[in-house]
Amino acid sequence: MAEQRFENFTFHGGQQVFGDHNTVSQTNHYGDERDAIVGQLETIRRTAPDPAAVESDVAAIEQALAHPTEENRGRIQQAIDGLTSKLGTVQTAAEAFAAVGVIAGIVAANWPF
Repeated sequence: MAEQRFENFTFHGGQQVFGDHNTVSQTNHYGDERDAIVGQLETIRRTAPDPAAVESDVAAIEQALAHPTEENRGRIQQAIDGLTSKLGTVQTAAEAFAAVGVIAGIVAANWPF
């Protein structure tokens, strides 16, 4: 970690802002809802009876998560609807279907992240 000393001031790393002419902005996504959704998408990929059939919807959700706009919120909903229709009739896809529900709930409650 960087350390700088100026007379009786000591600064340890990070960004220091002095005066009113400096602007610092930073966006961190540590352990947010995206992580939960990514885990659920992996479950869908792993447990879907036909992984190729769900891949386009899974990829659409991943792309939309990268840029949480209102337009992409609609894309996520379309992908969730697509996954639901592809998985809803297959009994062996219960775990994947549950993952779709978790994703829908997280997005509905927390969008935009």
